[in-house]
Amino acid sequence: RTAPDATVSAKYPFAYGSSQTGRWLRDFVYEGFNTDERNRRVFDAVMPHLGGAAGVLLNQRWSTPTSLLMETATHFPFSVAKQRDPVTGAEEGLLENPRASENQPRIFYTYSDTEYWERGVALSHTTPDGSKDVAPPANVRFYHFAGAPHNIGRFPPAATNGALADNPYDLKLSLRALLVAMEKWVRDGTAPPPSRYPRLQDGTLVRATDIAFPNLPGVTSPRTAFAGVRGPNRLLARDGGAGAPLPLFVPQVDRDGNPLASLRLPEVAVPLATYTGWNFRSNTIGGTEQFFPLLGGYVPFASTKPERERNGDPRLSIEERYKSRDQYVGLVQESAGRLVKEGYLLAEDVAAIVSHAGEHWDLLTRRATTTSASAR
Repeated sequence: RTAPDATVSAKYPFAYGSSQTGRWLRDFVYEGFNTDERNRRVFDAVMPHLGGAAGVLLNQRWSTPTSLLMETATHFPFSVAKQRDPVTGAEEGLLENPRASENQPRIFYTYSDTEYWERGVALSHTTPDGSKDVAPPANVRFYHFAGAPHNIGRFPPAATNGALADNPYDLKLSLRALLVAMEKWVRDGTAPPPSRYPRLQDGTLVRATDIAFPNLPGVTSPRTAFAGVRGPNRLLARDGGAGAPLPLFVPQVDRDGNPLASLRLPEVAVPLATYTGWNFRSNTIGGTEQFFPLLGGYVPFASTKPERERNGDPRLSIEERYKSRDQYVGLVQESAGRLVKEGYLLAEDVAAIVSHAGEHWDLLTRRATTTSASAR
C-alpha cells in the first residue's frame, strides 16, 4: 500500500484464510510477520476462518503442514492473550509476545463445530487447562457458527465417508456480512457485532464427556470421542510441551443435539434436522470409533409423529413442530431478519436463505410422502 509503483493502491489491506490458510494466518501473526522491515503494520485486519487453535508449522524441519491431525497443529499458545502454560511454564499469547504485540491487526476468528472436536478451538477462549473462560481483547472477535461443519456437504444431503450423511449447513452468507462489518470497523471505527461463542460460565461449553447429545437410533454418541495431544512449538522451551494431552471442551447442545449458544443461523435456530461438526467413520472404510477428519453429520427429523415413534427417535417430528410449510418459512424469515438487524447477515441474502429453507422442507416432507406410498 506504500509503494508508488504498486499495481493496486490499497489503504487498508485485509487478509482472509480458510482452514489451512486460516491456520497459516494464526502463525503469521504469532511469529511477528505483521510487522514489516520498517516496523509498519502489514495487515489492518485478518480473518482466520476454520483454523481452530492450530497453526501449520511451516517454518521448521520435517514439518507436515497438510496433516489433518490435531497433534501436529494445535500448539501452545492457544489464545491471543498471554497465559502461563501449566506444562512448560512458558508465558505467551498469539498477540501478546515480543514479536506480535506492537503491530496487532483487528481479527475475526470464525469457526465451525468441527474446530471444537478436532482442532481444540475452545482453548482459544479458555485457560490452557480449560478451567476458566478468557475474554478476547478489544481488537478481537470470536464467531462460532453453531452446528456448522468444517467441510460443507452437498444438498440434498448424502453420506460419503461418514456413518451419517454429510452436514450441508452452509455458513458462507454470514461471512459476507462479517466482512462488511470488518471493513466498517477498520474504515469508520464502527464496532462489529458482538462475539458469539460458548462459555464455561453459563454451561454452553462443556467437556465432551458431558455433552447432552440425545440417544438417536443408529448414531454413535460423541461422548466416546477422545482428545488429541498438543503439537510442537519450536519457539518455546521443551518444544512447547509437544505430546501433552489436550482437554476436549465442546459446545453444549439442546434436546435435538444442536448447539445451545453461539451464532445460530436460521438452519439451526428453526431446525429440520440435527447438525453436527463430527461424523464417525463409515463401516465401509473401518475405524468406526474415530471421526472422519473435518466432516460434519446430518440427521433429519422424522416427518410425522408415527414415523419418529416407529424409529424410536426422541426428537419431535416436523409435523409436531410446525403447523405448515408457510409457518416454517415464516419463522425462518423472522430468524434471518433478527440476524440482519444484529449485523450477522445482509438483507440482500435473506431471500436465498428463505428459498433454501423451503427446498429443505419439500425434500423432507416429500420423503415422507414417498415412504408412505411405498408402504401401501
